[in-house]
Amino acid sequence: MNRPLEELFIVVAASAFFLLMAVGIIMLFQIYTKRQLKMLLEKQELENKFQKELLQTRIEAQEQTMDHLSKEMHDNIGQLMSSAKLFIGISKRTLPNCMETLMEADQTLGYAIQELRALSKSLNKEWLAQFNLIENLSREVNRINASKEFIISLNHPTEINMSVERQLILFRIIQESLQNAIKHGNASYISINLEAINNLLNITIQDNGQGFEAEDSSKHGVGIINIKQRVAILNGTVSWQSAIGQTTVFIKLPLHGIHS
Repeated sequence: MNRPLEELFIVVAASAFFLLMAVGIIMLFQIYTKRQLKMLLEKQELENKFQKELLQTRIEAQEQTMDHLSKEMHDNIGQLMSSAKLFIGISKRTLPNCMETLMEADQTLGYAIQELRALSKSLNKEWLAQFNLIENLSREVNRINASKEFIISLNHPTEINMSVERQLILFRIIQESLQNAIKHGNASYISINLEAINNLLNITIQDNGQGFEAEDSSKHGVGIINIKQRVAILNGTVSWQSAIGQTTVFIKLPLHGIHS
């Protein structure tokens, strides 16, 4: 073999060698990147699982506390208020001229007992086991509207095919949103719209309050944090659009999820 051919062979061989090395390095880098990505995904999955279990544990603890409060309100406070109403009734019958203030006190106490019983019922485990989102959401809206200080409209499907546990969590989410609008947003009108499409439930809550800086998470209060955590448990998403005079909460979640 003459010298030019030998030099050409050497150049080709060297080029092939470096090309193979480059290909090998690229493949090793891809393998390393895939492994790193897999490790990150596994770590994130474990973290998500831990957070969900932690949140679920917190909710279970809250439900136990609420069940205890329910019994205390019914067996203790409720009985005391009923006794007080009984004594007022006796006074009304025995006094020759029953004062108007006593009549008003009797009516107010009767209303307070009804409210206490409704609240006690809403915290009871047996009641929670048969929980229905539409019924209780309608009752909550009627209760707030009865104050004549706020107007709340509610649109919803006839029924929502969702497990009791998920319905209860969603009810707490909507309750929290209502309280945020009333207490912090100073809203006077709130609309709630629920729409079920296939396996997806869309919830839109809009109010005419003073708004807040939705993009600045550092200014989010406990209420918004609770909403985010509970929506995460339901494998859903939540976002806010806010300006003076209008704040809208957008919630999307599957009807059947990990806890169904």
